[in-house]
Amino acid sequence: MALVIAAVLVPGCGDDALPPRGPAVVTVVQDDAEMLHRTPERIGATLDDLRSLGVDWIRITAQWRAIQPEAGVPPNWAPLDQAVRMAGERGLRVALDIAFGPPEWATLEGDFADYVTAVAERYPQAVAFTVWNEPNHPVFLDPQWKRAEGGFVPAAPHTYRAMLREAVPRIRAAAPDALVLIGATSSLGEERGTDPDDRMSPLRFVRELACVDARLQPLDVADCRGDFAPLPGDGFSHHPYSGELPPWESDTDDPGSVRLADLGRLRDLLDRLHAAGRIEEDLPLYLTEYGYQTNPPDPTWNVTPAEQARWLSEAEEIARAEPSVRSVAHFLHRDLPKRPGTTNPWGDFQTGLLYESGEPKPAHEALALPLVAHRVAAGRVRFWGLVRPGQGPADARVQAQRDGGWETLFAVRTDAEGVFERTVDTDPAATFRLVAGSRTGAPLAGAR
Repeated sequence: MALVIAAVLVPGCGDDALPPRGPAVVTVVQDDAEMLHRTPERIGATLDDLRSLGVDWIRITAQWRAIQPEAGVPPNWAPLDQAVRMAGERGLRVALDIAFGPPEWATLEGDFADYVTAVAERYPQAVAFTVWNEPNHPVFLDPQWKRAEGGFVPAAPHTYRAMLREAVPRIRAAAPDALVLIGATSSLGEERGTDPDDRMSPLRFVRELACVDARLQPLDVADCRGDFAPLPGDGFSHHPYSGELPPWESDTDDPGSVRLADLGRLRDLLDRLHAAGRIEEDLPLYLTEYGYQTNPPDPTWNVTPAEQARWLSEAEEIARAEPSVRSVAHFLHRDLPKRPGTTNPWGDFQTGLLYESGEPKPAHEALALPLVAHRVAAGRVRFWGLVRPGQGPADARVQAQRDGGWETLFAVRTDAEGVFERTVDTDPAATFRLVAGSRTGAPLAGAR
């Protein structure tokens, strides 16, 4: 059954009102609950806060199942229209995921292309569209594997490749100025499946998507036979969650995974696939989700709020050191609530910059002013910091806490992206903070 959707540009968000895409590395925050399911007053307050933190893009899911759950019934664009309009009024760009899941009446083969067209035509002012979300995860694309002689073989990458063939030309025709991101892959998974619902490792998923084997030779499987067309897109989206590992620790036990410390694995694979003619463009990396669940409030995790703030700042430096990275991300703005009486009351994310009550965690100010301190020698500390939004040089000060007060160690002027690096003589055990204008960053207890 054909999708019944009228494509209408949201009023007040025309192209002449668009802000630029932002700095070379943009900051992306996603919080669908806050953007799509709260009062206009709370949405506005959230957007105002994110803008004050220096965020560039708001990532929002254009969830197919939610927008048109029933065939032949007019779609409900109102929550998404409101979020896009309110973000635009504040100079924030919107990146839309044309994503999960298909309503019961629809198919990924034909109806999905119509839905893609409707979303892109309605919101051509979006800075980017991502095709789906975590297609290597069974929650979002199922089955991941299909039974074959001798075991299981990948299924989801071949489904996703067909989706890209349909979706990317539709987006480019309807919104020619927008970026088209592919992938949005989860960081973890299995290299070999033993069940249809096993999550697939991102590297295995990408190889199968490009129809190559582990040696990057063409796959001789039914799903890849015929004329292979190089994968389209303007960038590759990835979610390099580190779990409870600090961002500098690589996943040595699982070489198919791509946590934050393992971005080089994904970059190298994409580079080699482009050189082999399996991907149209040399795709840069867009990190569109990242975060740490904190205890409190979630007692099932072992990351403290102070560690969350430190690790997010360290992750920022690591990501920006990767030349192919074009965006860094945080998920969420506010913790989701506990669900008492359910089998998994802490099953939702508690990665927020704010607790559910709205009280800020240390990560709130650490997002605005990330600061990293590393011991490089006895009495020597290397500092790396960032002043958002990174749209021109900024003046800042690094301070150390002494005798109950704060003393400026050094003043610095950042580069055009808001970044600075400086090594100074100081006590590595001291507590430090970054100050820029009237804003003060989170305290950092000692250099690592």
